[in-house]
Amino acid sequence: MDVEDNVVGNVPLVDSDKPDQEVSKSPENPPVEDEEEPPAKKSKVAEEALKKIEAAKLLREKEKQEAEEKAKNADKNELDKFWKTVKDDPTDFTGWTHLLQFVDGKNKVEAGEEAFNAFLKRYPYCYGYWKKFADFQKRNGTPERVMEVFDQGTAAIPLSTDLWIHYLNHCKTVKKDDAALIRREYERAMSSCGREWRSDKLWDHYVKWEGEEKNYPQVFQLYQRMLKIPTHGLARNYEAFIALMNEHNPKELMDTVDFLILRKEVIAAKTSEGDSSNDTDAAPGEDTESELKSAEETQAMREKIVFNVKKVFKDTEDKMRLRLKYEEGIKRPYFHVKPLERGQLKNWNDYIDFMKKEMSKDGGDITEVEILYERSLIACALYEEFWTNYISWWESREGDNMDKIRSIYSRACVNHLPTKVDLHEQWAAFEESQGDFDAASKILENLEKAHPELISLLMRRINLERRRGNNEKVSELYEAAIKAAPSKTTASEISIKFARFLRLHQNNASQAGQVIKTAMETDHTNPKLYLQHVDILINTLPMDIPQVVAVLDKAQEQEMPDKQKLLFSQRKVEFLEDFGADISSLQTAKTKHKEFVTKVKEAADKETGQANAEKKNGSSNGSSTTYPAVTNSSSYTAQQAQAYNNYGSRYASYPQNHGQQYGGGAGY
Repeated sequence: MDVEDNVVGNVPLVDSDKPDQEVSKSPENPPVEDEEEPPAKKSKVAEEALKKIEAAKLLREKEKQEAEEKAKNADKNELDKFWKTVKDDPTDFTGWTHLLQFVDGKNKVEAGEEAFNAFLKRYPYCYGYWKKFADFQKRNGTPERVMEVFDQGTAAIPLSTDLWIHYLNHCKTVKKDDAALIRREYERAMSSCGREWRSDKLWDHYVKWEGEEKNYPQVFQLYQRMLKIPTHGLARNYEAFIALMNEHNPKELMDTVDFLILRKEVIAAKTSEGDSSNDTDAAPGEDTESELKSAEETQAMREKIVFNVKKVFKDTEDKMRLRLKYEEGIKRPYFHVKPLERGQLKNWNDYIDFMKKEMSKDGGDITEVEILYERSLIACALYEEFWTNYISWWESREGDNMDKIRSIYSRACVNHLPTKVDLHEQWAAFEESQGDFDAASKILENLEKAHPELISLLMRRINLERRRGNNEKVSELYEAAIKAAPSKTTASEISIKFARFLRLHQNNASQAGQVIKTAMETDHTNPKLYLQHVDILINTLPMDIPQVVAVLDKAQEQEMPDKQKLLFSQRKVEFLEDFGADISSLQTAKTKHKEFVTKVKEAADKETGQANAEKKNGSSNGSSTTYPAVTNSSSYTAQQAQAYNNYGSRYASYPQNHGQQYGGGAGY
């Protein structure tokens, strides 16, 4: 057999007689499997492959989640670090800017809103950050939230031309087809900011938009309005108005009625000058088109308009020049945490005083003073005197200005000066005078949190509650104050005040005495507590004479200066003289007092002798220490007399028969 006969289509034939014959494994002759794998085996392989794919997918997802979680934790740690800086020191302006830069870059809505709101609550005059906050909401928030931020910003700093322009640009973008809304917002901006010294660019913004809308009569009216306001760019505004008049026919700038009235006046003026123009007596509106386009009449109308406006401009220019000296002295009209130079503060105060005098004259506008005060507060927001002066000015004005004064207090204390004690106390007093005890109490409570070390704040809060008749709250505050007192001396002072309140306001001498006793357990060497205890016992009917004597004896047993013990000894003698029923007790007290006086005198003389001996000349100066007579209270030392008057000299209020109540003799 030939070789060709054993090949079919270049595929070698396998000899059936040689089943074990191997077939070539060349690329041209791939191996042929005798039979397919079982379906179960194929299924198992596919299943294992799918499992591997799924496992790899899950691993990638897990790694992705871990990476995201890691990045999230890193961001959180970074955010916490920035927050810690400003919470530790809320006045750290640089720390705030770093926090805001971080959240602004991350575009996290919740974190960003929290940071911006916290910052702008403390620094609402930072108009640039209101703009940043609005832009942040544009990227991450809703259209409604963007408008809310703009509303909050323009309410917080209504004199910011830059913020208003930013807002109006936004309105023109999102409401470009609603000309009525845009014009309404422009008018709102002018009402708030149009009289500010640097408001020219806001007026220009308005004029430009109306010009783009081809609303030339409105442009004409805007120029007439702005030329009545003394602003930095007054002269430039006048030049722009003249250019407008030269570019347009008065008919294009005025409404029909005003235009026809003006034209009639011009024609009448020409007639009176000898120009017998045809149809001079024609009724307005019946003139022909050719007559309306008369170049001569048009020029005459232009000149009349310019003449009238120029008079207004000159008057406004005079007002502007009066202020120019002070305006040029303002070097930093915007807010900043850095202190202002003393000269800058003086310039603001002088400017305000000048405007008060000028605006009090006939024809003056007191609103100009208000605007100037508000401008000064932007630059001087951290200076308490400007807030108090502004409040005083409003208080001096006629009418009901309570809401305005309350608003100023709120802005000053809540936003700009949250820890100023005097200003908060004035605000609390104002609210209390208006009958709002809750608001006054809240103000003092918040201030107390900022200054927990000031006992005077606590006492003002307590006395506020006392004046409103909330005795339960008074007792609660006293008890809490005693418990939280930083020292036993402070606790004793508060305890004495609490005891006086209980005895004199609530007629509860028993509880008053218990308060003093509790204080004496921890501060047993404080002479004021013993004197207060004696005072309570003396003014309690019927008087417990043995108890009073026991308190005076206990005071003398304590470790306190001899001069204090001498006071209590003297008090005991005086008390027994006035109220004692046993002469022997009085005699014993006098004897002990004399012995104590002698002892103290000897100690004092010894100390004086030692001091004299140390002098180089070794001579005595002949000085000696004298002590008051036992039986004459008028010879007390000044300190003893004062203490006696403060704590014991209240017998005049006793009933006339008090001697009988105490078992005394007929003399009582």
